[in-house]
Amino acid sequence: MLLVDDDLMRRYALAQILRLDGFEVHSESGHASWLALFKSCLSEPALIVSFVAALDPDLLLLAVDGRAALPTIGALRHHPLTDHVPVIALGDRTRARELETALALGAARSLLRPISAEVLRTEVGIVLAAQRPRPARTGDEVPDLDVN
Repeated sequence: MLLVDDDLMRRYALAQILRLDGFEVHSESGHASWLALFKSCLSEPALIVSFVAALDPDLLLLAVDGRAALPTIGALRHHPLTDHVPVIALGDRTRARELETALALGAARSLLRPISAEVLRTEVGIVLAAQRPRPARTGDEVPDLDVN
């Protein structure tokens, strides 16, 4: 599972809840260069596709606080190496429009913060249960950097 949120405390809390439930959570916590790499990829949809394709998470939890989040969802949905990765968009009430747009772009769910542990667990469970089968990989796949 891949968790992207700029707020350290929210990120830590969400990751801890998910880890206690047995999920392997990749977030920038403990990986200082990981966040920098991910953020640098956000400016270019082709790079974010490559990054997510390489990690191949079961789920992406993505805060829609930044301007790159929505193009990221669109790029992931339209590339064959990442179109199977479900996205849950996270945002507060001031981001209601972005959350609606995230759903229109193909996010599986959207969650309003603050998110209780119970709601997080329920929504993650629903999304993972509905997940399409993951495509078989040969290891030779190379993301096409033209995602337009």
